[in-house]
Amino acid sequence: MSVIELQKINKVFSQKQNRFHALCDVSLSIAKGEMVAIMGTSGSGKTTLLNIIGCVDKPSEGRYLLKKQAIEKQSPKFLAQVRNQELGFVMQDFALIEYYSVKKNILLPLHYVKSHKLRKNREAKLPELLEKLRIGQKINEPVMNLSGGQKQRVAIARALINNPEIILADEPTGALDQKTSTEIIELLQVINREEGKTIILVTHDPDIAAYCDRIIRIEDGRIVIT
Repeated sequence: MSVIELQKINKVFSQKQNRFHALCDVSLSIAKGEMVAIMGTSGSGKTTLLNIIGCVDKPSEGRYLLKKQAIEKQSPKFLAQVRNQELGFVMQDFALIEYYSVKKNILLPLHYVKSHKLRKNREAKLPELLEKLRIGQKINEPVMNLSGGQKQRVAIARALINNPEIILADEPTGALDQKTSTEIIELLQVINREEGKTIILVTHDPDIAAYCDRIIRIEDGRIVIT
């Protein structure tokens, strides 16, 4: 069953007299539980594609079905709810608040959960999540004191705290050395296989992409391999 379906997605950026066609008739389907890599050269459109999948940006044309629900014409409030509940984000630069503790960074998405009971239930699972990610002893440590690999584990924990079905990772190993990169991609693979999360990651590294079930290649805004 597909959780993500894009149908003839186009994205055009306009600035003054210039128009840039970032995505051209992109159609693809991603099944529940897949681990997929999106690869392409710089400027090929891969981050734009991930932003549309992640409801950060809207297509200029085309249909986007997330779990069979049309997304492209939904309100900003609805899309914010989808980003908080259905999707988890892992970024290359970690996107953490450096002077916050590990715990405070991870729990940030829970501030937008309306149900007090659900919020408390998810917060109660934090110690177990941190132990699984091997950063349990760092729970009260300011993020600024952590290594790059530890910061990315915190970012992964933050992406998982709301128990989303889909994890979107934009160059999750891009700021890490080779050994740490391998540890992080293997961790994502475990999350995919043991928890059944659908994982979509953008990478330029073929060694990282090799851990995925499938590689989607994009060139000049067009899908060339799915």
